[in-house]
Amino acid sequence: MEGTTQSTTNIKLGFGKQIGYGFGEFAGQFFYSFWSSYLSVYYTDVVGIAPIVVSIIFMVARVWDAVNDPVLGKVADSHKHKRLGRYRPWIVFGVPVLAVLSILMFHVPNLDSSQLKIAYITITYILAGMAFTAVNIPYMGMQSTLTTNIKSRIDLSSMKSTFTCVGTIVVNLICMPIILFFSGAETANGRGYFLATIVFTLIGAVLYYITVAATKEVYYPEKSTVDVDFKTILRYLFTNKQLIVVIFGIFFSMLSMFSRLGVAVYYYIYCMNKPGMIGILMILPPLAGILPTYLVPKLNVSRRALVYVSILGRAVALFGIFLVDYTNFKAIIILLLLYGAFMYDQGLIWGMVAPAIDDAEVRTGIRLDGTVYAFTNLFVKISTAVGASAGLAIMGAMGYIANQAQTPRAMTGINIATNLLPAIFVLCGIVPFLFYKMTPEKIDENRRILEERRVKNNQENN
Repeated sequence: MEGTTQSTTNIKLGFGKQIGYGFGEFAGQFFYSFWSSYLSVYYTDVVGIAPIVVSIIFMVARVWDAVNDPVLGKVADSHKHKRLGRYRPWIVFGVPVLAVLSILMFHVPNLDSSQLKIAYITITYILAGMAFTAVNIPYMGMQSTLTTNIKSRIDLSSMKSTFTCVGTIVVNLICMPIILFFSGAETANGRGYFLATIVFTLIGAVLYYITVAATKEVYYPEKSTVDVDFKTILRYLFTNKQLIVVIFGIFFSMLSMFSRLGVAVYYYIYCMNKPGMIGILMILPPLAGILPTYLVPKLNVSRRALVYVSILGRAVALFGIFLVDYTNFKAIIILLLLYGAFMYDQGLIWGMVAPAIDDAEVRTGIRLDGTVYAFTNLFVKISTAVGASAGLAIMGAMGYIANQAQTPRAMTGINIATNLLPAIFVLCGIVPFLFYKMTPEKIDENRRILEERRVKNNQENN
């Protein structure tokens, strides 16, 4: 299928196909969203590891990802299964490994030595992250191979981000009740986390395989555009200015989201004193964000202007939560809904990746979808580690002690980590988009140039 033509690739994907692709993002939330929301609490409050140690483990894993992710992306770009295509085989064969490692990560043995526990946590966390990379990067890279139709690509990106919201809602709504059910107690324990993880991995695996069955890769670039050495790859990545802009935009948006997601549970338990409301409070932002995430990218309005509005709206809501009293439940609910309604930027920014890849192919003749998404995903992982680590470090410095009533100073630390820090991070996202230059006219021009090249290459090959 190398050198496919416009007629076979410029496919308008129906709603069912978009849903099928979106299920892959839904599946990912049963792994990564679950980890992001509850892994820190599991390590600190159940296993008994100090927050600063957990933050160091997260950072060590990200250092390894800096090597692992780009290499995996390059491998995915360079190989193609005869029947399944270039990216779907990674999902088919990677999901079982991901499921096993996710379960092991939430099953820390009751070892006498804290050093052995830390070693076990470090190894399983790094391996689980690698397994998720091996599945998620091909899933993201597949988006550009399903069609070259611009509208359908935007729809796929919107659907993907919509299912991020849906998945986050479902996971956080059912997570704590299931954990407590399996714990057989009023507080979560290791047994509850372990059995809940098994349930989530099975659901996630089924959803991933639905995506494989519902999608078909139709566009593959010429072999010469992907068969390049590592030095060329680095030059390709770091000279693609528009891609760098988008990646840093994604980085700050995700840094804000994950820094809050990683410690929000502490805020609801210790500051608001609402442990029984964790599920509801966690789902309010994504619930408010479902419709804006799906509909706003379809508006005929400047993408950059919409991103700015999203950033400012999120920051204002977070500053508001930081300032209100912990007991002002109604105000916090309203501000959480407002925060979620302005989180539609995810669909917009991720939708900017494919045009940046097209732009690079026009300029360089090289196309590396998997490598680009691996590089982007690396920054997402860094944002996860930096956000969670920064929040945990602030909490530790301000006197947080697990499973105890917190001092006013410790609660201030939790509030800073949960609300003020994410507000500052999201505002930083304005800076990269000051340099975004991909207009609708430029995107259309790049698509026309690439289609002409593909037609010419097919004529020469025939």
